[in-house]
Amino acid sequence: MVASRTGTSPAGPDTATQSSTGLEQGLEVWADLLRQESGDGKVLGEHTTVARWAAAVSRWLVDATLLADAANLHQALEIMRAAAVRLRPGGPTAQLEMALLTLAEVARAGLDRARQSHLADTLDPNSWAARMLVLVCARPHITSADIVSELRTHEAQISRSGKSLVERGLLVKNRHGRSKGWHATPRGAAIAQRLADRAPY
Repeated sequence: MVASRTGTSPAGPDTATQSSTGLEQGLEVWADLLRQESGDGKVLGEHTTVARWAAAVSRWLVDATLLADAANLHQALEIMRAAAVRLRPGGPTAQLEMALLTLAEVARAGLDRARQSHLADTLDPNSWAARMLVLVCARPHITSADIVSELRTHEAQISRSGKSLVERGLLVKNRHGRSKGWHATPRGAAIAQRLADRAPY
């Protein structure tokens, strides 16, 4: 059984309260079959078996993504990566390898979405960083000087907020002509929309 996690996972939010979702049990079921597969195709070698296994993992990934369970998604991705190393390219587990490749991408996307949700939930809607993110999303390529003017704050504050948002992967700053302007990344735009809906300024 996958051990219950307490504290903050390196993958994202605190998951101590998520032990009742049943995802850990589901993860152990499909992961156990994958761990048993050494590359000889004795466990998941048949096409129908792989198809059923992949369908079960797909459903699990949907549930984990909807619950934004970053810890379990992170563990699932690590299990898939470890399994891929054990499989022999082009051997009896070729179909399983293809399924793993696809499912790992789904797990990675789900983990990214879970981290987005965590960022949105932990970014104070009334902070300067949140206000800056929402403003930049509404006005792509806005300059730092214009942000200072719009938010009526100091340049140092915008510099600190901008640095924090860049480090989180929510904003980038590019040169446009003679000036440098800000714009939101896809992740930043999604979080800005959630912040604007939750706490309009």
